[in-house]
Amino acid sequence: MYTTDYLKTFSEMLDLPAESRVPLLQDYTALLAAPGAVEEMAAAEAKLFDGAEWDALIPYMDRLHVCSGLHRHTVDFLFLMAASEQLRAHYRAAGLPDALFWDTIADLKFKLIECHDVYGIWGTFVAFWHPWFYTMRRFKLGRLQYEAIPFKNEAPITLGGYTVEPGDTVYNMHIPSCGPLTRAARLDSYKKAYAFYQKDLGGKPMVYVCHSWLLYPKNREILPATLNMVDFIDDFRIYKWQENDEFYDKWRVFGKDFEKPDAALPEDTTQRRCFKKWLLAGKKTGEGCGIFLYDGKTFTK
Repeated sequence: MYTTDYLKTFSEMLDLPAESRVPLLQDYTALLAAPGAVEEMAAAEAKLFDGAEWDALIPYMDRLHVCSGLHRHTVDFLFLMAASEQLRAHYRAAGLPDALFWDTIADLKFKLIECHDVYGIWGTFVAFWHPWFYTMRRFKLGRLQYEAIPFKNEAPITLGGYTVEPGDTVYNMHIPSCGPLTRAARLDSYKKAYAFYQKDLGGKPMVYVCHSWLLYPKNREILPATLNMVDFIDDFRIYKWQENDEFYDKWRVFGKDFEKPDAALPEDTTQRRCFKKWLLAGKKTGEGCGIFLYDGKTFTK
């Protein structure tokens, strides 16, 4: 059921960092050899594909950690990597292209690199984030990821004469850490998402939503207007936002240095210099919720 051959295929198809491949192969070999590990993985995988959220899988991951001696972040990654082999078969059974599978499951690569950048461990520290990929509710279409969800705002919002009601189906967007968020890449992704979901729209425009630290309106004050991150805000109507007492996404900006005192944070990029200056001035960061429509021809916000 579980083989190192698939890990090799996974590594090659996703072009995992060269320095990660030998450690991952060694760790996966050790995991498969650990007493009872294969049975625990199979039981956890059955729950994953049955729609369980990550909390239900934690006891299995804990036991895999104990029996193998591997770090939990590594165990989580290796389990999800192994389970993706069955997910690939599910894509084929659903008539979805192999290229879409690899584009979507590449999220594991992005999280692998983030985990190493932040903690020096080849693994994932956000395993709770992954289950929706395995039930084919979240897809990467171009630069961005999407999932259909009910609109969670407490009040309707009208854009260009079209009203989005609470509970209506909207398409929630996520921004993986996989390169520049250029205008061209965003537009390409928005259009690919519309083409992918068009059959489900019933002739209505597609409603795109996003809840992210990137959409905090005061990012326009923190960062230069020339940055892609600021331009991204202008794609949306920001309908809700808040300041936070803590910078929850600090690790996304400062990587392994995020826990250092603000005065010791690195300044090697424009983004880092600007956020460090903002934090040292005692100012808060936050998050925002944005929305826009696309009908195949026109964007409306």
